[in-house]
Amino acid sequence: MNETPSSTMAPNFLEQLETLLGAENVLSDETSRRFYSTDVYREAKVLAAVVARPADVDQLQELVKLCAQNLAPMVVRGGGASYTDGYLPVKEGTVSIDTSRMKRIEINADDMFVTVDAGVTWEEMSTALKKQGLRTPMWGPFSGLAATVAGSMSHYAVNYGSGTYGISAETLTGMDIVLASGELLSTGSGGGVNANAFYRYYGPDLTGLFVGEAGALGVKARMSLRLINRPLGFAAASFGFPDGESALNAMIEIARLGVVANSFGLDPRQQKTALTRMESANPFEAVKSVFLSAKNPLDGAVQVARMGLAGRNFLKKANYSAHFSCEGVSDAEAKAKLAAVRAIGLRYGAEVANSIPTYFNAEPFMPLLPILGPNGELWKPTHGVFPFSKVIKHHREFEALKDEYRDRMQKHRVQLTRMLMAYSTNAFIYEPTFLWEDARSVYHEREYPAEFLGDMPVHPDNPEGRALVKELKGRIQELCTQNGAIHMQIGKDYPYLQTRKPATATLVKDLKQMLDPNGLMNPGALGL
Repeated sequence: MNETPSSTMAPNFLEQLETLLGAENVLSDETSRRFYSTDVYREAKVLAAVVARPADVDQLQELVKLCAQNLAPMVVRGGGASYTDGYLPVKEGTVSIDTSRMKRIEINADDMFVTVDAGVTWEEMSTALKKQGLRTPMWGPFSGLAATVAGSMSHYAVNYGSGTYGISAETLTGMDIVLASGELLSTGSGGGVNANAFYRYYGPDLTGLFVGEAGALGVKARMSLRLINRPLGFAAASFGFPDGESALNAMIEIARLGVVANSFGLDPRQQKTALTRMESANPFEAVKSVFLSAKNPLDGAVQVARMGLAGRNFLKKANYSAHFSCEGVSDAEAKAKLAAVRAIGLRYGAEVANSIPTYFNAEPFMPLLPILGPNGELWKPTHGVFPFSKVIKHHREFEALKDEYRDRMQKHRVQLTRMLMAYSTNAFIYEPTFLWEDARSVYHEREYPAEFLGDMPVHPDNPEGRALVKELKGRIQELCTQNGAIHMQIGKDYPYLQTRKPATATLVKDLKQMLDPNGLMNPGALGL
């Protein structure tokens, strides 16, 4: 762990990297290596030997060739928001590839697709498209200010637009992938002669092989995504519920309608956190964002007035809440969809002010504030994606598990909150999040917004709390497996390979062997 880069890399490899990328884009100091070997959750046991920062696809391709020639393992770091060991090295001599300099965006408005380099964030792509009145169907996660489009294809992402259009991968029309050999593979229609990347499906869906695989089969260089005109109509509603089952039943029934663009639910503790974050935002900036997101000054004034009248206390007495947004070519269409949502929501709970979905529509991408809890606690989400028929059962078993651990959690200063989300018409994300008092890592010190970090409480080292989080995480995983859950952001955390049927597991291993015979691409990802 404390070895110098020169003792873990092939002779002259460092010099070759500097010649290719420039010395300023090859980082071998221990501070950089430690930061790039730490994610939201923890620091790797093995530090990256060096960090390489290519500027474009050509440099990325040459970098991968150079690593292959020197048998150097590779991990790719995009926005760095992983909490499942996604880009943490497990082998000595690993090169951490930082794609943050790769920022090219090409918009093809005629053929309705956009192509972005691996370092482009959802916020950057969304801003560029908005200028032309365009959008991708699924248009980013909450973390889109930092999260890259490429990372969201390697690990999947969900949120804005997902109620209608599904997860991030469902928006893809194709990708350019750098294979372990350094060869550039184009998928979808872009893989043909005299063709561009306007469409995904022609012959076998090769694009699908490289999504959700955590970078185990190749390095994503460019992504192409289909476009839609930005919906002009928007309507939102929020509901408070007396208990978790009421909230879950309402969200499931509403999801089946297929009319919601995005939705999310909050348990009592998560709800307080969301309100705290809204309160900590600059009030002027929040009002300005809501006003500017409106269709005209009168509508903006009405939205701002509603937020002001609602205040910040509207959900403090509700146990659970859920928030729904609908889109359309006009407000009339969006409101018609919302009427169907409201009819169901009112059967299970009470409608409250829609300040939260209105705020997030205006300010969709937040800084990485969630990586610390509201009182400076460390933060670690985990989740399962369930068929609707298993959600209530899983919820009851989770509640029983919380009761079983209640005293130990209190003793070791560990809390659990939950985010709930239905997407498409057939999937539900149940996402518990751990908050526990513990010492910060280099990741928190560098990634948490500096203007707020000084106000955050600092906690001492808490090994008992960390051990309890690990134990509880394992128990939650057992419940997920028993209830047939799948997972996004698999990384090296979720038990993908060991839970596959034999023929499926064999095929995945064979693909890995064929595409990456030396096992250089993100070793350990997917359990490979």
